[in-house]
Formats: sequence, structure tokens, C-alpha cells
Amino acid sequence: MKSIKNKVVLVTGGASGIGRAVAIKAAEEGAKVTLADVNEERGKEVVNAIRKNGKEAHFFKVDLSDPAQCEKLLEDVVALHGALHFLCNSVGKQTYGTAETTTIDMWHQALDVNLHALFYASKYAIPVIRDSGGGAVVQISSVQGLACQENVLAYATSKGAVISMTRALAMDHAKEGIAINCICPGSIDTPLLREGAAAHGPVEEVLRQWGASHPIGRIGTPAEVAEAVLFLWTSGFIAGQSLVIDGGLISKIL
Repeated sequence: MKSIKNKVVLVTGGASGIGRAVAIKAAEEGAKVTLADVNEERGKEVVNAIRKNGKEAHFFKVDLSDPAQCEKLLEDVVALHGALHFLCNSVGKQTYGTAETTTIDMWHQALDVNLHALFYASKYAIPVIRDSGGGAVVQISSVQGLACQENVLAYATSKGAVISMTRALAMDHAKEGIAINCICPGSIDTPLLREGAAAHGPVEEVLRQWGASHPIGRIGTPAEVAEAVLFLWTSGFIAGQSLVIDGGLISKIL
């Protein structure tokens, strides 16, 4: 397995949840970490936490659903480090609704954040990774892209598209020394999950119930997903795959 020590890492959606855990884990492994997120306060908190441990981190406030801002972000990363080796696209938005209850705005927001933002970041990052000697990209999808519950039309659609996009990107760029894969998490204890749980009742009780639906008996942690991101970044011979990290949930459903 390759090492990420002294390599340049970019984490989109890095201010919280899975992205935050990936940024912290990458810094612990000695990478030069850059976070991009629309939430400046949380992003700077992550950077400060990393720097307190003597590691290198930087933050850029970016609306990742805006292609121009994504292009500028990659220019800033190159200006800062002169290279980019690893990208994790962790930005995401949870939406609920059927075809009837999902508004046109909700539909576009889900696709803009969950799909288009990942495409924009990949579009502008891949040439830089290639010019830097190769590396890897990991997209964060969801088990909802593989097996769907009710009332998540836009979200499930966007996450399923990420899986297909990952396969296509891998076929185009594996020969360039860029391994591109995605992760499909089950229920992970993130602010996004807790926000969704709050709509169903007392948060801790809802999370306990959701955890009980996973064969492993609990929800996952962002740190567990971060471990998988680093595995895919450094494995070398995995491309175009969707790694399911779900405590057995898909096996139970299927």
C-alpha cells in the first residue's frame, strides 16, 4: 500500500461528518490537508484542531455546487502546494420526498450538491492529480444508491448517479495512474444524520432504532469511513468499485 505522508490531500465537504474525519485522519498520517466547504466556521475549527496536533491544514470557503468556485479552488490548491495527489468528495445534502412532494427546487438542490459538486471537483482535480504523478479519488455515495427506502427520491437518485459516475471516471483515468472509487455508507453518526433523525422524534432514540436495524446493531462512525477512504486512496489495484460500509444493512435488505 502507498503512503500519503507528505502528499497533498483535498477534502470537499470537510467541515463536518465524514469529510471532517477524513481530513483529520489524513493529517494524522502526515498528509498536507486542504478542506473545502461552505461552512467557514466549522471548517476553520477542523483546521485549528489539526494544527494543534502539529500537522498541516488549510481551509477554503467554497460553494462546491458552483463550477467556477470549484475551478478556482483547484487553482488555489496548486498555488499553495504545487500539486494534488488525493481527493475525497464528501459534500452531501439529505432530502426527503416522493415524486409528488419533492419540489423542483429540492430536486435541483439534491443533484447540485450530491452529484454535480462531485463532478465539478473531479473535473478540475483529475488533471492536477495526473500532472502530480498520479493518485486517487474517493467519492462518498450511500447505500441509498444501491437499495432504497421510501420517501428519498432525489437523494437516492443522486447517490445512484455517483456510483455510475465513479465507474465511468475510473475507466477513463485508471490508465493515467488515478484510482477512482466510491464508498456507500449506511447510517453514520454525522450532523446530517442527526438532522434527519430530529424529524422523526428524539434524536438519540431514533439513532438507537436506526442502529438496531443494522445487523451489527449500531450506526457507524465517521472515523470508520475515514479508514476506508485511506484504504482506497492507497490500495493501488482497486478501481471503479463501490465499497459498502453499512454494518450489514444491504445484506439484510437484499
